[in-house]
Amino acid sequence: MSRKRIQFGAPRRSKKAVVSDTPLELTVDRLSHEGRGIANHNGKTTFIAGALPGEQVQVRLTQIHKRYDEAELLQVTHSSLDRREPACAHFDQCGGCDLQHLDIVAQRLHKQQQVLDQLKRYAGVHIQPEQLFPALTAAPLGYRRAARIGLNQRQRDGELLVGFRRRGSNKLLNIDQCPILEPRLQPVFDVVRQHLSDATDVRQLTHIDLSHGDQSGFICFRATRSPSAELMQRLQAIADALQLQLIVALNDATIPADPAPCHYSLPEFELELAFGSSDFIQVNADLNRLMVRQAVDWMDPGPEERVLDLFCGLGNFTLPLAQNAAQVVGIEGSSDMVAQAQRNAASAGLDNAQFYRANLSESFVHAPWYRSGFDLILLDPPRTGAREAVQQLAGYGARKVLYISCNPSALVADLPLLLQAGYRVTRFGIMDIFPQTSHVESMLLLERTP
Repeated sequence: MSRKRIQFGAPRRSKKAVVSDTPLELTVDRLSHEGRGIANHNGKTTFIAGALPGEQVQVRLTQIHKRYDEAELLQVTHSSLDRREPACAHFDQCGGCDLQHLDIVAQRLHKQQQVLDQLKRYAGVHIQPEQLFPALTAAPLGYRRAARIGLNQRQRDGELLVGFRRRGSNKLLNIDQCPILEPRLQPVFDVVRQHLSDATDVRQLTHIDLSHGDQSGFICFRATRSPSAELMQRLQAIADALQLQLIVALNDATIPADPAPCHYSLPEFELELAFGSSDFIQVNADLNRLMVRQAVDWMDPGPEERVLDLFCGLGNFTLPLAQNAAQVVGIEGSSDMVAQAQRNAASAGLDNAQFYRANLSESFVHAPWYRSGFDLILLDPPRTGAREAVQQLAGYGARKVLYISCNPSALVADLPLLLQAGYRVTRFGIMDIFPQTSHVESMLLLERTP
């Protein structure tokens, strides 16, 4: 899973000037991995944002490349049965979601097929998992408990923009509601405008990070300098209205310096994990619980087995696994998160869970924790994948390797090393952690061939 807070509306390459005013009539064949419709025009692939497979569309070319073209959707002349009215009024402009116009079941089928296709096309082998599991799913809206919201006061008129990046742009789109956010976070846009629109020093605030646990959460304002007393009063009023703990993050410090943690639970395991305002947590609480349950079931550690959990974060997988295994060792790159994971283990009374800090993009074969031997290994890397770690683990001899991927491209780059070392993919399934977007996460279980 990504260790960076995923932003709504990550900047995309801006469009160039229209290259042709002549409308074209095209038939859409399929969806690309990022959710754009794909059609054929004069023997070239043409990408069309907002178009769905089977649709007949009227488009205008906007960019011409050597191997493909890009087009703007002008009109859908024959709609797909899977087309839906987007739940968000900002969908056509906001860069946060790209699949709200597609039926949720079709979204999940598309995501699953995209990962399987990439495995077959790029991993160099024809992979047929021995068991293909149904997608893990939960509510398609109102699921997001963490987000980054942009702030910008326009110079020309002083209007305060509160929202996400526009589609295909770095510019901020003013948002008044976001159906993807958890309902308790929905008022944030109006509340921030109410308290900051007339603030004289609002430009020193760059963005807001929201995160919420089961009962409480954080609203963290990123600031370029220490806010005045008057601005701090406004920020506190925002936090109070949203019933969130206020954090102001500067370059090298936070206000307050040592804020109290918030918590989220894994009820099935009777666990409660504490987290700080800058710690990574899964944004979809319901999917996280399902994902942890499936990971523990697939790994199925025995009472004599040792488990290695790489990129372990706060102990999200480590602690549930420790309830059944002899020992679980969690490795994480952030010292702060290692310390929090240790506190979480102590609070849970799990003295068989140990945590260490290590840079997993470097060699760790001589680390004492690595040399002690493990029967099962779990990897949950960021979007860049775990190439260096997999190279060191491939010949290690663990009975099972569970790979949780948030980027199919990184997965297909890492997987061949394990297959060449004698592992086979026995189970595969996707997790729809980010409904309404093309982002897909998957879980693969690899077992060593006897």
